[in-house]
Formats: sequence, C-alpha cells, structure tokens
Amino acid sequence: MKNKKLLFFVILLFPALLKIILEFTTINSSKLPYYGPKTLNGKDTVFYKVASEFKSLANDKNDSIGLHKFEIDTVKYPLYAVCFIKQSYAKDNYRMAGLSEYVQFKKDKIKLIPFVIVTPCDGPNDSTCLGEMKKLSIGNDNIVNAYWNTRSFDSLNYTYFKKKPYYVDYSFFVLIDKNRHVRGYYDTRYISEIKRLTEEYQHLRLKEEKEQLLKTNKIESK
Repeated sequence: MKNKKLLFFVILLFPALLKIILEFTTINSSKLPYYGPKTLNGKDTVFYKVASEFKSLANDKNDSIGLHKFEIDTVKYPLYAVCFIKQSYAKDNYRMAGLSEYVQFKKDKIKLIPFVIVTPCDGPNDSTCLGEMKKLSIGNDNIVNAYWNTRSFDSLNYTYFKKKPYYVDYSFFVLIDKNRHVRGYYDTRYISEIKRLTEEYQHLRLKEEKEQLLKTNKIESK
C-alpha cells in the first residue's frame, strides 16, 4: 500500500520536476527557433515540415541488393540529426571532424542520438555508396547511412535547407523534432558545434517527453 502511494506521489511530481529542469538548464528549448517558411492558420502559426523519407542499401524480399525506401518514423526516430554529403565532399574527412572526435573519444555522449548521413547514390554498384562516411557507422548503431538519387540531390535545398541561414551548407547537421520541424543547424567540422547539438537534442527530447507525459495523464484523468 505504501509503495502504491509513493508511486502515485512520484507520478504527480514528475511533470513539475521536469518543468523545473527545463527552466533552469542553460538551454531553453522553447527558444530554439523554427526554421523554414511559416504560415498563419487563423491566429496559429504553422511551421514548415520536412519529408523524412530516403533510401537504404539493403536486401529486399527477393534477396536482391538495391536501393529501397527508408522512412524515418517518429517511433524509432522521435528526433534525429541529419546531414547531406555531396560527392565532392565524400573524401573530405575534415567535413565530419567534430562528429569523428565524438565517435572516437566521447561515444557515450552521442550514443542515444540518431544521426542520419545521406549521400548521393544511384545503385549498389555506385562507388559513392561506399564512401568515407560509412566508416563512422561501424560499431555505432545510432549512426545510419541513407541515400538520395544523385540527379536530384540538390533538390534537398528546397526541403531541409528552405529559407536556411545564409552560412548553412551541405555537411551541416540539421536537427529535426518529432513534428518534423527544423530546429537547428550545426557545422560538423567543429567539436563545439557537436556539443551544442547534443545539448539541444537532449533538452528538446526532455521537453517532448514532458508534453507526452502531461498529455497521457490528461487522458487518463478523464
């Protein structure tokens, strides 16, 4: 009986504790900007959303190798960080120097963040599918390699980079929230930028978990 009362007390306090944590940490995710064009629906602001479908290099039902649909669903990937590596950048290791540093020396700090690295690829025989970026995913299940058709690779400018800050370019990580809004851009060349990404990801994840908990409690109390 005492355990049940204690559990009930903890459940009641948890949303309040989360709010305190969110308010007093150095990052306030309510201040993280929403990038991309915004529209008005009456008095409400509608934020821009990105498509979260790419391709993966895997076996299909007939055991043939090829490029297949890869959907970044909200269950496995409630938030994720994605970057796009052009063919001309594929062998430039410094482009991913910040992430490489974390992979080698601070792996525990990024192991829960889903990183998606997208490179151009036209099929399993395309050498770009086996580029330098694949090395980062070895032994790191949270780093996923995905692909986009080479001819339409620049069309990403009109999705993930729509109305981006002028300094953002390919190889930047883009932080995407559960509603598929763009919440941040990070230069992967620098360790400080990866640190900022991890902090803002963690804080945004806390906020979304808090909102989900409040929503669940509201439903259960009806």
